[in-house]
Amino acid sequence: MAFHPKLSERCNLEAGNRGILVRLGFDEPLLRTLTIPALIFLLSYLILFLGMSLRPNFFDEGIVLTAAMRVVAGQVPHRDFYTLYGPAQFYLLSALFRVFGESILVERLLDLAVRALVVTSMFRIASFHCRKSVATCTSIVAVLWLFGLNEGNPGAAVIPLSLLNLMSTELILPVFWRGVSRRRMLVAGAIAGIATMFRYDCGIALLAVHACTVIIAASLGNPSVPKRLGAFASAFWPYLFGFVVVILPPAVYYFSVAPLYPFIHDFILYPLKYYHRGRNRPYPAIRMFSIDELADYLPIAIVGVSFLVVLTHRIRGGMEAESRNEVDFSERKREGFLIAFGLLALVMYFKGFVRISPVQLYLCTIPSLLLVAVLFQRRLAFPFMLRIAVIGIVWFSILAAGFSCLYRVMMERNQHSSVLESLVLSARQTTPKGKLAWCKVDNALTRGFCFVPDNDRLQTIEFIDDHTRPDQPLFVGLRKHDKIYANDCITYFAAQRLPATRWSEFDPDLQNREDIQRQMIQELEASAPPYVVLDSEFESSHEPNDSSISSGVTLLDEYLRGRYRQVESFGPMSIWQLKPAP
Repeated sequence: MAFHPKLSERCNLEAGNRGILVRLGFDEPLLRTLTIPALIFLLSYLILFLGMSLRPNFFDEGIVLTAAMRVVAGQVPHRDFYTLYGPAQFYLLSALFRVFGESILVERLLDLAVRALVVTSMFRIASFHCRKSVATCTSIVAVLWLFGLNEGNPGAAVIPLSLLNLMSTELILPVFWRGVSRRRMLVAGAIAGIATMFRYDCGIALLAVHACTVIIAASLGNPSVPKRLGAFASAFWPYLFGFVVVILPPAVYYFSVAPLYPFIHDFILYPLKYYHRGRNRPYPAIRMFSIDELADYLPIAIVGVSFLVVLTHRIRGGMEAESRNEVDFSERKREGFLIAFGLLALVMYFKGFVRISPVQLYLCTIPSLLLVAVLFQRRLAFPFMLRIAVIGIVWFSILAAGFSCLYRVMMERNQHSSVLESLVLSARQTTPKGKLAWCKVDNALTRGFCFVPDNDRLQTIEFIDDHTRPDQPLFVGLRKHDKIYANDCITYFAAQRLPATRWSEFDPDLQNREDIQRQMIQELEASAPPYVVLDSEFESSHEPNDSSISSGVTLLDEYLRGRYRQVESFGPMSIWQLKPAP
């Protein structure tokens, strides 16, 4: 048979290219394995970037940005400023600030990269246990959730934490069917240690999840108690070693430069005594136009169905009665997956008991989607009622994620605040004049890409820029400090002014206490910020918790009104200048 010359030439070229790749150490299956995840990462990154809001989140995102700015200035978490979170996010972001400059764009691009990695990891994990079509649908639903929840938690530590949860849990899964190498357990423990550095409570919870997972795997694989304990110790000590190796150096460094009490206060004393009282709110009712709130209840149904599938399989004979064949191996993998990721989703759901919302349940939603994928893949092997339940949670998961994404798209369209909307307005040359003027100003919100806060906050930032020097501290507080709901944390970073006190982040039952207000007054006396900003926008926020209860303490309010005089106001934000010394 004669070949067409051009076709023959193309085949020779492709064969030559494959030969070059093989000589470089790549083969075709490896290329396919790498290409698909890379495409998923790039596509999800592009979608999330175009939908990214150009409005800064004044509280949660402001906490992260201001803390990273304080770390760049040499301050140490807990010792120099109050925070409920671990230091990893602050130090990672501060390192990037030192390289690329202090800009909100740096934080957002990092955040989007981690989100895209979460989607990619979910595809990779799901593809090991499901068909490629099911894995692809799982990653699409994950993108919808990440897009829909993006405005509520940009830059939050839970985003990298969710990635670390997935990676470490997948690493220990083989303990159910063939055992896990010491190196693999060491890496899983090290990843859990890194997770602890992002959020202490969630990292410790992850360690507990993995300990329970290994115990259950040892119990299922060994009939006698001594063997179970021996199997657990043998499998888990490398994990603990990796965990300790990661967290020990930062702990030694911190306690060499800082006293113990601030850490104990921020991590243990305040959260245990006050956080639930100050932030708890009741479970919401599911309404027609807030279907995304299904996420508040759906994970429990998913975890329940997952555990019921495992229990049903055990009741119907279990794997101990099965022959060691390919079906048995498949069942072991499925059972181990449902147990490990079911425990992860269940424990992470406890975070919502304090403050229930789809954003707060993000760490639970991500592993729940993987559970749904595996349940759907194996649905035909389930009893009829379980099969119906699986179909139901699949559709409810898609519905909740789709509604969350649609609601977010509508909000961004109405506010013209997404990257895509901004690019369209710029191309049409219809960008509002106020935004154009703001974007010409060089500050931490406009470098590289222009992020626009609300107009009142924008004018406040410009005033602080014009009337203070970068080396002068700033205090951004509330008009009344007897009740605390939240505070403006983004102005510190936007104006690039270090906070005048260690209390740049406000929480209920903290800054409205007498002992804390006395500390704040002492710090303000020592630092003497030339201006303070007082914000009243949160006075209309009312929740059924301590954030709506007045402590009756007005020491800080009286001090500020005695030492400062109001010189300007922009909506709810007023600016007060230090009075001349008598």
